[in-house]
Amino acid sequence: MLHPSSAPGQVLPWQPGDAPLVIAHRGGASLAPENTLAAFDQAVRMGSTMLETDVQITADGVAVAFHDETLDRVTDMTGEIRAYTLDELRRATVYGPGGQTGRIPTIAELLDAFPRVPWAIDLKNGDSIVPLAQAINQTGSADRVCVAHSWDAWLERVRELTSPSLQRSLGWQSLAILVACAKTGIAPPTNLVTGSWVHIGWRPGGITLMKSKKFSDHLITMCHDLGLGVRVWTINKEKRMKRLLDQGVDGIFTDRPDILLKLLRS
Repeated sequence: MLHPSSAPGQVLPWQPGDAPLVIAHRGGASLAPENTLAAFDQAVRMGSTMLETDVQITADGVAVAFHDETLDRVTDMTGEIRAYTLDELRRATVYGPGGQTGRIPTIAELLDAFPRVPWAIDLKNGDSIVPLAQAINQTGSADRVCVAHSWDAWLERVRELTSPSLQRSLGWQSLAILVACAKTGIAPPTNLVTGSWVHIGWRPGGITLMKSKKFSDHLITMCHDLGLGVRVWTINKEKRMKRLLDQGVDGIFTDRPDILLKLLRS
């Protein structure tokens, strides 16, 4: 059963002048086996200020940290994640750079392992909503989790099942409206702010978004005027990182948190 946690009211996680977040995408997928405990541990040790992962579910309904729907790309097993129980998935080896290996963790295990670190969790499918909410409630993590990368109704449902303090990004519908407004210069509708953050890609699916300096300037200004923070994915080149930081983005998802941290420290 779900037992939503209590909270005094909705949090306002973004404030003008906040330091930009170094968000280890899948734990820093270019540095360690993605979405594994080893990857996240390394990211935290080097100084990443936020961790990002994805949620899939097992055959027995457990929320696990894994990006793809299938195991084929990064493990020694094949087929859909949801075809295996958690015990069966425990036997999978996740391969990473330089011959590194790791295991598939549950979302609850990750939230427990890093109790003071904020998380961005991408919700990949609707039947992951309840298992994800259970993991968040089980670990008392609602106030440091942002759910993202999904439909507005799905993201809001996770909040309903957990706590008003759960953060969320704009869902696909709201983000599409915001992008259209930024491209055309039209003021966005007042009811657009359904979350606290805008998670947006550099050039997802070949569509030029944050790659365009003109568009990104408009979008960042528009979001800040609405009280929304802007986080951009997935940036691995120092030149792009620097430009986005100079423009005032509030977080960067990267497979190379070491590069971004070095840039910020310099």
